[in-house]
Amino acid sequence: MDDLAPLLARAARELKLDGHTVDDAPEDVVRQFSAVVLEALSARGLVDGPAELECWAGPRSPMS
Repeated sequence: MDDLAPLLARAARELKLDGHTVDDAPEDVVRQFSAVVLEALSARGLVDGPAELECWAGPRSPMS
C-alpha cells in the first residue's frame, strides 16, 4: 500500500493545516506543505524533482 495519504495527512497535522484553516494559514506554512507534497510526488516519479546525484565511478576492471 502506498503511504502517500498518511504522509500528507501527518505533514498537514504537524503544520496545523486542515480544510478549515488553509484560507487563513500563513504563506510559509502553505509553502512548507507544498514542498512536502512535491517531494513525495517526485520520490514516486510522478513529477520532476531535483536532479539526483550521478555516479562518476568508472566500471570495474574484469581483473578485480
